[in-house]
Amino acid sequence: MKRSEIISKKILSDHQRVIKNHCIPVLWRFTIAILFMLISTYVHSQEVWTIKRCVDHAVENNIDLNIAFNSIDNQEINLSESKAQLLPVLNMGSGAIINFGRNIDGNTNNVTFKRTFSNDYWISTSVDIFQGLVQQNTIKYNRFLLSASIAEANYIKNKLVLDILTAYYTVLYSKGLTDVARSQADLSELQYKRMQKLVDVGRESPITAQELESQWAADKLSLTLAQNDYNKTLLDLKHLLRLDAGENFDIDTTLTNSYILLVKPEVDSLFNIAKQILPEIKQQEYLFMASEKDLAVARGYISPRLYMSAGINTGYFDGDTLSFNSQIENNQNQVVNFGLVIPIFNKGSVSSKIKRKRIEIENQQLVLERQKDDLYAEIWKAVDDVNSAENEFLSAKELFEFSELTLQNVTAKMEKGLASATDYEASKQRYTSAKASLLKAQLIYVMRRQMLEFYKTGTWTHLM
Repeated sequence: MKRSEIISKKILSDHQRVIKNHCIPVLWRFTIAILFMLISTYVHSQEVWTIKRCVDHAVENNIDLNIAFNSIDNQEINLSESKAQLLPVLNMGSGAIINFGRNIDGNTNNVTFKRTFSNDYWISTSVDIFQGLVQQNTIKYNRFLLSASIAEANYIKNKLVLDILTAYYTVLYSKGLTDVARSQADLSELQYKRMQKLVDVGRESPITAQELESQWAADKLSLTLAQNDYNKTLLDLKHLLRLDAGENFDIDTTLTNSYILLVKPEVDSLFNIAKQILPEIKQQEYLFMASEKDLAVARGYISPRLYMSAGINTGYFDGDTLSFNSQIENNQNQVVNFGLVIPIFNKGSVSSKIKRKRIEIENQQLVLERQKDDLYAEIWKAVDDVNSAENEFLSAKELFEFSELTLQNVTAKMEKGLASATDYEASKQRYTSAKASLLKAQLIYVMRRQMLEFYKTGTWTHLM
């Protein structure tokens, strides 16, 4: 139960008791009721953010991820444009010509010095029948680039989730240290006040009470430092989520109790799964396939180009005795053209382009291999880390249990005068250190286990 909730329940209990006994004026009862309402409102307004909520909020508002989504939209436009290149070109137009001085009469084809006016209209179309499959390979090239853009967006998303997870668990750790420091400060206060009562009745030395008071002051300082560190980590998480610094924010502290791995993962089997599904590998594979199609496009410009074009045009001349409509009908001209272009020499531009595309394919293949090598090293390290984290967690748990038992024994001895304040402080410090180590080992172990789940699935859905 949160400290603020405990305070609010205590105030409510006191308020009900006072009203029942009629021991205080109505004004004070009203004031306490208002105070209770304000504290209750604060407790309920402090929103709890789970991992899922943090991830959803970050995915929606992260700038880098939204830029990646825009790149996907842009690549979809490129793909649609390349598909449209298979369609014929169709254009129409009109032109008006006014001649002054010496020119040709449009009716008699004789030289005239009169001002003449003519108006022509035309429609034309053309289509490539064959050009070395350039357009078809361009479509495939853009399709692979689109898939690579989607994979890149997924990679950025996964990296963002990992950053959120790291920051979230850092906040959890800082919050846990703050709780440990608070409990130690409360315990020191309790022991000091208990010892002070013994001093007051002459059963203990004032020096012992002073030592406990000094320990209490040191614990309050540790609590202040822990709270400052917690606030810093909370601000870092808010910054990652793009939240305002002053916004009410609290995280879910619920952790799974299932820590021990039942099946030890193998590096090779995990790598074989991960390389098939992780977006960073898929991205490089799509870029490699795109580079192959880019080479095919460059090679297509070596082959002959067969094309067809057609058009119709007509015109009007103002010196003709015929009407406008008659001239438009009589002056029509239709044309159909089939053409063949055979590349012979283009200053080496095509051959140079082909050579560059081959080098790009080799480079992209090397990038893909390097990405796989890096992934294998990451998984190797992740498996080793999770095994180490498991052993560390078990050891920390055992140490905490013994430290807790020792602190209980020393506390009981001190209350009977069989242990000094120094013994108590040393035991408490060992207990505090063991509790912090257990919290750290627990969080690291859980997080590293989640990394292995990510390598198995390629997503972070197991966090949701």
